[in-house]
Amino acid sequence: MRSFRTRLEDRHPDLPLLVTEQKRLRLDDLALPPESDTSCPDGKVPARIALSLRAPEALIAALARLDGRAEAILLVAPALPPGLVAGLVTASGCDYVVSDRANLPGAVPPEALVELGLSRLHGGVTEWIMTTSGTTGQPKMVRHCLTSLTRTVTPMANLTSRPVWGLTYEPTRFAGMQVLLQACFGEGTLAVPDLGADIRTVLSFFARHGCSHLSATPTLWRRFLMHPDLAGLALRQITLGGEIADQAVLDALARRFPGARITHVYASTEAGVGFSVRDGREGFPTSFATDPPKGVAMAVRDGRLWLRPEGSASEYHSEQRLSRDADGFIDTGDRVAQRDGRYVFLGRDTGVINIGGVKVHPEEVERVINALDGVGMVRVGARSNRLVGALLTAQIVPSEPVADETAFVDRVLAHCRAHLMREAVPATIRLVDQLETNAAGKIRRA
Repeated sequence: MRSFRTRLEDRHPDLPLLVTEQKRLRLDDLALPPESDTSCPDGKVPARIALSLRAPEALIAALARLDGRAEAILLVAPALPPGLVAGLVTASGCDYVVSDRANLPGAVPPEALVELGLSRLHGGVTEWIMTTSGTTGQPKMVRHCLTSLTRTVTPMANLTSRPVWGLTYEPTRFAGMQVLLQACFGEGTLAVPDLGADIRTVLSFFARHGCSHLSATPTLWRRFLMHPDLAGLALRQITLGGEIADQAVLDALARRFPGARITHVYASTEAGVGFSVRDGREGFPTSFATDPPKGVAMAVRDGRLWLRPEGSASEYHSEQRLSRDADGFIDTGDRVAQRDGRYVFLGRDTGVINIGGVKVHPEEVERVINALDGVGMVRVGARSNRLVGALLTAQIVPSEPVADETAFVDRVLAHCRAHLMREAVPATIRLVDQLETNAAGKIRRA
C-alpha cells in the first residue's frame, strides 16, 4: 500500500498545497526530511504517536513523516481539554504526544518529530485512530487506515482549473480529514481560514482565495445562506455531510448556485464514507438497497440503515466493538422511512423524544419547519412534562427580520399542524438570533 508521503509526492510541484491567512505553501515548503531506512530493529516496539496540531501544514507534514512508518497515529482535535487528551493517549497506548499546544503536559513540538523515536518506527501499514465528536464524556476511538480513508478520493488532474477546497471542519475530525485528503491527493489546494472566526471573515477568506469546492454541515450551509457575503463565492462543488440534508437546504443551494454540483454525503467516523447522492433530492433512492453505489453494500431492516463499505478497516479501538452482523454490516443507528421511491432520514435512535408514548424524531419536525418560507434555521428539543413525559420546543432563527413575531409563530404552528401528527407539533416556539453548534459544525442538541 502506498503511504501518505508517496501519494503526496505525485502532486504537481508548482501547485499550492494549502493557503491560510498568513501562508501559501507548496509541498517543498514543508521541508520533509529525505527518506531513510528506519526499519524497526529486532526487539524494538514500533512507535504509536498522538498528534494534536492546530497548524494544518504541521499536521500534513507529520502525516507524511509517520504514515507507513509508525505503528499508529492518534488524531486528536486541538480543542479537546488536556484531561480528555491524556485519557485518549493512555487508552490508545501512544508513546509520544506531538503538539503545537502549550497546555499539554509532556508533549513535544512538531519540529522534534524528525528525531523522535525514529529507531522505533516500522515499515508496516499504519493504523489511523480517529475520535468521535465526544460531546458527552470521553470520545470513542475508531481505527482506520489510509486505504479506507481515501476510498472515495477522486483524482482531478485532468481539470483545466484546479479545485480550491475550503475547509470548514477541524481537520483531525473525520469530515475534515476527508476534505484534506481530497485536496492533497486530488490535485487541489486546501484553503484554511481561522475556524474560530465569524461567518463574514470566513466567507471573505474563501472569496479572496478562489474557493471553488466547499463542504460543510447543513447547519453551516444554512448560516452561509443567510449571509450576503456568500454571493462573493463562485462554487463549482457543494458538499453537505454530518447531518440530514433536507429538501429546503438543497433547494436553497441550487437556487443560489445554479451551476454547481450539489452532493450530500452519508459518512461517519465509525462506518467511514458510505455513499453520496447528487440528484438534488433529499434521502436516497430505494434502489440503493438492492443496487448500491460502487464501494458499499447496504440494507434497510425494520426502518434502520446498515452499511458495509468496501475495504473498510474501521473498528472501535479498545474493548468496545462496532455493532456488526454476521455478514459484516455495520448498524448505523439511523432511522429511515420509505417515501415516493426514496428512503428519507428521520434521525438517530438515540435522539428520539417520547411524547405521551409516541416516539418523535426532532429532525423530522425540523424538516417540516425548515420548508417554510422565512425560516433560516431551527432546533427542536424537549422539556419535561409530568403528564406526557416531554413536550416539544422549537427555537427558530428567521432568515430575515420579522416585523410581527406573533404572526410568524402562528404561521409556523399552522404549518406544523397541517403536516405533522399532533404529538410532533411543538408546544412552544421561540425566535432567536442564533443557534449554538458543536465543534463538528452540527446543531448542539444536549
